[in-house]
Amino acid sequence: MTGQPGSVVAVVGAAGALGRAVCEAVARRGHAVWAVDTVDPSDALTDLPGSGHRAGPVDVTDQGSVERMLRDAAGDGERLDGLVYAAGVNYTGPVATTDWSQYDRLMEVNLRGAFRTGQAVARSLAADPHPFGAVFLSSTAGLRGEAGGSVYCASKFGLIGFVQSFAAEIASYGGRANTVCPGNVDSPMLRRLAAQVAEREHAAETEVLARFADASAFRRLIDPAEVARTCAWLVSADSSGISGQTLVVDGPPPAG
Repeated sequence: MTGQPGSVVAVVGAAGALGRAVCEAVARRGHAVWAVDTVDPSDALTDLPGSGHRAGPVDVTDQGSVERMLRDAAGDGERLDGLVYAAGVNYTGPVATTDWSQYDRLMEVNLRGAFRTGQAVARSLAADPHPFGAVFLSSTAGLRGEAGGSVYCASKFGLIGFVQSFAAEIASYGGRANTVCPGNVDSPMLRRLAAQVAEREHAAETEVLARFADASAFRRLIDPAEVARTCAWLVSADSSGISGQTLVVDGPPPAG
């Protein structure tokens, strides 16, 4: 337990598999959770340890919604001490046939949504400097490109650059920001991606999932809880000397 009484951490994208896992990990560290998403994320609060957990709406494609989300995060006697940006969507396809509507939708959430959230956090910290930990979920797809993943990879590469810059800007206010890059996480999002890749490649979905699992020497998918524990540690005071960094949650490349 590392959270102080009245310490609140916002989890953006709390209705997803990773967001739900982050809510639990953050609560286990003693923080009250402010779970937000475009759909009702209340289920993410079920059976969480501790107290003071709340759920609410946010639309990361709207700056006003993001700013209201931060204003509503803390009640009387509380303070927003951290935020995990777990919102994200995926799209797969070759550059030659890029669907620009899908491109715009993905960038709005994965990158521009992160910028909007960072802007609101920076303004809040400038008005009320205090120790604050922010974590933005990128991906190993933000560290190396892959055929068919250009749009998603571009958003996740961009997110890392944003966080490095953002971290430098909020440091004087007590803020920290880091990026977490999970490998292939066992989640509904990954299974939807596997189905899309399988259709494009005329392959079996099970074959694609097996390929995803074999992408690291672990020869398995990453559990959402493994990512979530890393995020919860990074927003906590236990990682007070770490900012502007990128942490990978994955195994090493396969041998041979």
